[in-house]
Amino acid sequence: MTMKVSDRVYCRIGEDGDSNNGFIICDDCCIVVDTATFPDQTREDLKNLKKVTQKEIKFLINTHCHGDHTLGNMYFSDIIAHKSCYQTLKERISFYMGYIKQDEENKKRFEGLTIKLPTITFSDEISLHLASEIVLTHYGGHTAGSSTVYIPEDKVLFSGDLLFVGSHPYLGDADIQQWIVALKELLKLDIQSIVPGHGELCDKEEFKTHITYLQTFYDNLKDLKQKYSKEKICENIDLMQLPDLGKKERIVRNVEAQYDKI
Repeated sequence: MTMKVSDRVYCRIGEDGDSNNGFIICDDCCIVVDTATFPDQTREDLKNLKKVTQKEIKFLINTHCHGDHTLGNMYFSDIIAHKSCYQTLKERISFYMGYIKQDEENKKRFEGLTIKLPTITFSDEISLHLASEIVLTHYGGHTAGSSTVYIPEDKVLFSGDLLFVGSHPYLGDADIQQWIVALKELLKLDIQSIVPGHGELCDKEEFKTHITYLQTFYDNLKDLKQKYSKEKICENIDLMQLPDLGKKERIVRNVEAQYDKI
């Protein structure tokens, strides 16, 4: 379901913690931020967009490279992303296509899928001046190319997967310390509403919640690493002493991904 965030900003909150996306209505066009995982959901999102505005889509913005935010790229002409997002997505095309072929449960939903790369890339920051300013800023952290989309006039931020509200964040490609730095920088912005990468709309307090979570994960794993093997920690995942947010298998995968990095 499409939700109104401000006069010009709308979003769709993914079901059961699936990825979120949204769009920004400008004077003569609109900007889409991220896609759904499945092509049929992206098509549905575009139909819902047309119920709100008939303005043409000028750009799609990818906040990062993960498939649950980019596998609908094929429906858009001009796609903006950080240069690392472009490079990583390019490197993972065969991986994603292989994964999709093995996903028997969702085989029909992926029919006809092609992976389209961003067509416009930036390094640190880029602003789109389409009546109101839309600022794309690279922060890294969740992935090397993770970026945010900020609409200062509306005080709205699309955080991408720098925020997972109500669930354990995915740390498979993460630089945890850089992620914490990014969140501290984002705290300085004048923001009223945030569309996170996953979970419900939130405000800036969620940055503090994530900083605490990430620092706890980092410190606890660093300490446990001195005593236990990766396998032992994964077998006894409660040793990580993290909040009860369900789906403990996500913590296991995060430990597997981060053990040798910390």
